Amino acid sequence: MKTFLPLRMVEDDSSLYSGVWLRWQVLTIPEKFVCANIALIGVWWVAGLYAYMPTLMLLAIGVYELLNYGNLRFRRPTFVVAILLAFCIYQCVGFLFFSLATFSFSPTQTFRLFIFWFSPALLLWYVQSNQIKIRLPVVAWATSILILQMLIFWLVGQLILKAGLYDPPRSLFSLLSHNASGSYEPGKGLENYLIPYRPEDSSIPGSARWSFFFVIPEVLALVVGYISLLALDIKNRLWSILLLVASLFLLLVSGTRSVCIALPIVFVLRYVFAIGIQGYCITLAMIAGLSFATLSIPPVTDSITNIYTESIEVVGESRADSTRVRADIYQGTIEHIPDHLFFGHWVPGPTVLPGFELGRIGTHSFVLGTLLYHLGLMGSGLFVAFWIALFAWFYQTREGRPRSSYCLLILYTLLSVAMEFGEMVGIMLILLAVIVRQPKIKKSIYEYFPLSENN
Repeated sequence: MKTFLPLRMVEDDSSLYSGVWLRWQVLTIPEKFVCANIALIGVWWVAGLYAYMPTLMLLAIGVYELLNYGNLRFRRPTFVVAILLAFCIYQCVGFLFFSLATFSFSPTQTFRLFIFWFSPALLLWYVQSNQIKIRLPVVAWATSILILQMLIFWLVGQLILKAGLYDPPRSLFSLLSHNASGSYEPGKGLENYLIPYRPEDSSIPGSARWSFFFVIPEVLALVVGYISLLALDIKNRLWSILLLVASLFLLLVSGTRSVCIALPIVFVLRYVFAIGIQGYCITLAMIAGLSFATLSIPPVTDSITNIYTESIEVVGESRADSTRVRADIYQGTIEHIPDHLFFGHWVPGPTVLPGFELGRIGTHSFVLGTLLYHLGLMGSGLFVAFWIALFAWFYQTREGRPRSSYCLLILYTLLSVAMEFGEMVGIMLILLAVIVRQPKIKKSIYEYFPLSENN
């Protein structure tokens, strides 16, 4: 008679926690790296190093690779990486030629453009080359710590200190590099100052418009919007609900209307994806029924039209000046795109409001401004090819990938008309969605060896 004894058992994700804390010793090196950077995002903010975040991460990864492997482990780039690198080269070379031709060459601006696009592209290349995967519970825990920090910040700053007027202090990098001085004024570089909220603006009644650690409220809205999508993928219902509610609250205090409008659409699409083919049929039937009722029954049509009109007016009047300025910017951008249709203008156009430097033609929209106005059809075509390839790669590597990652790409696509993604944290969110994947973990894997009766 022979007996079989278990030699080894692989633990599942329940082994990640010790109470409410992560067990740091069971995390992989990439998980520790990502978790620490998310939980300590406030340190990046105080340091004023957002613009250099991916570059510094690349340097840290390079040192680690050389010390442990003796080389940089980059494989042949995928089509996604190759087309993104082509887009980066087009931007940098094109801007260099434009600045030299117009006698406006700026080494600092050229360098910032280079690191803004090439550093994330190289990080994506490294991630794909080494198949880096970060388990969702690890990211969920780190983002929960981040959300908790912001909630405490809001409670102290808004409810206790009443979010009054203040003179923003400068970041550590700004103090050391002397690249800014005096009080903050628009156009002096937001990353040089610590501006957690804007007392002159309002979001929800009784609250200022907050950005916390994310330079501008729009980036905060993107971050907490993604965290709300991530919360829906958490298996623990209590944790999921609390994180979702907290994220949506912080979205409201950001006062970012475009994300508040687009995020519910993404929630609906996520639900449709989750319920499968039968759900598609039910959803299409509901849409058909609602369309028939809306278009065929006059009282229903009139009521919906009135509600929609009133909602648009309320949203627009929440910051009427911003709405009017944006409309003028978009109109001017559309009118000037054909002037340099193929290769683009490369720099923002004139202001639409005298004295308001941030309200220039070719801004406030990624599609109209960053792509079509600045880079023309050539640059726009390269980016669209990259974006489609990224969606396709997400689908090809769908095993273990949470729905929140797909939803983030959809959210960015919806927002690209009315928002710019010029802050590095917004770019890094996409990289985070790329690496959040659950590896194959079996609850138990047994290796056996036979033992004789004498043993």
